[in-house]
Amino acid sequence: SYMLSGAAMRVVDSNEELERFLRDAAVVSRDYPVVISKYISGAKEVELDAVGSNGEIINYAIAEHVENAGVHSGDASLLLPAQKLFVETHRRVKSIGQKICRALNISGPFNIQFMCKENEVMVIECNLRASRSLPFISKTYNVNFISIATRIMLGIAQRPVVIQPIDMDFVAAKVPVFSFSRLKNSDPRLGVEMQSTGEVACFGQNQYEAFLKAMISAGFKLPTKNILISIGPTQQKTEFVQYARMLIDMGFQLYATKTTLEFLKVHGFENVQAVYKPFVQREPNVLTMLRTGKLDLVINVPDSMDSQAKSDGFALRRAAVDSSVPLLMDIKNAILLIMSLHRKWTRERSGKEFFSYKSWQEYIEPRELPSFQKA
Repeated sequence: SYMLSGAAMRVVDSNEELERFLRDAAVVSRDYPVVISKYISGAKEVELDAVGSNGEIINYAIAEHVENAGVHSGDASLLLPAQKLFVETHRRVKSIGQKICRALNISGPFNIQFMCKENEVMVIECNLRASRSLPFISKTYNVNFISIATRIMLGIAQRPVVIQPIDMDFVAAKVPVFSFSRLKNSDPRLGVEMQSTGEVACFGQNQYEAFLKAMISAGFKLPTKNILISIGPTQQKTEFVQYARMLIDMGFQLYATKTTLEFLKVHGFENVQAVYKPFVQREPNVLTMLRTGKLDLVINVPDSMDSQAKSDGFALRRAAVDSSVPLLMDIKNAILLIMSLHRKWTRERSGKEFFSYKSWQEYIEPRELPSFQKA
C-alpha cells in the first residue's frame, strides 16, 4: 500500500489545523509521532475487484464510488457497473490492475483502490484478499468470483466468465448503514476512518432508482416538505446551486444557515428561509426546528474533515441524528439523491411509475428476444 490507515487519522487544510491537531492529539509514538501524506481533493475513487491466476486476471469488475476520494471505502456508496468513468480511465484501471497482478504473481482474489482525476489514475492500495464488495459484485454480475478464486487456489484451471457490463439493462447500488443514533456524542460525519456498521444493496433500471431503493432500504426517509441546507466550502456551495433549483422545482421549502443563505440569495433564490445555527441564541433556531419535527432532511457539508465537538456543525449533525431526521454529509451523495428524487418526481408527474419491483432472478436472467429479432 502507498497509504496505510492508522489511528486518529485526520485531514488538515492549513498549518493552523495541523498545529491544533498535533496539540490536541492523544498518545503518539516518540520515534514516529506522525505520518503525513498528500491529500488529493476532487478525485473520484474507483475500485477494481479481480481474480488472478498465475499473474493473469481471469475476471474483474470496476465499481465507482459516489463520494469523492477521501471517504473510507467502507463508508462509500458504490455503483456497478460504473456510470461516469471515461473510457480511458476504465482502460487505465484495468491495465494497472493487470500489471500489479503480474508483478505480484497473484493467484486468487484481490482488490485495488484508485484515485482518478482528469484521466490520471493513481493507486491508493492493493489488498491481496477478497474485499467486502465481492459478494455484491458476484450478485450483480451473476458470476461467483469466490468460487472461481477458490478453484484457482486449489490448482484447478479456470477460464474467464464472459461479463458484458455495457449490455446490462440494470444498475446496482450499495450504500452504507450507520449506527450514530446508538453512539452517544459521536460525530455523524464521513472521513478517512470507517464508521459504518452495515450495508444494503439494491438493483434498479438506472442509477437513480437503484440508489433511491438502497437509501430507503438503509432506513432513509424521503423528504416531503422542508429541507435544511448548510454547506461550508464555497466550491461546494457553487456546485450545489443547480440542485437547489431542482428542490425548488419539486416544491420543497428550503431553509439555510447564514452563509449558505447569503450565497443562495446572490444566485437568485428569494424564498429560502433563514435559520440560526445551534450556538446562536435566536429563533428560528435549527435545534428547535429539528426537535419539533419541522425538518424532513438536513444537508450539512462541513468546512473541514476534522471533527470539532464544540462546533455548530457537530451540534447540528448530532441533533439531526438524535431527532431521527435524515442527514446527508457529503456533497456528491446529496447531489445524487436530489437527482434521483427529481427523476422520480418527473416520472410520477407524467403518470409513469418510478420504482420497479423484480426478483434478483428477473434482473440477471437474459430476456427472451422477440421472434423477429432472432437470427
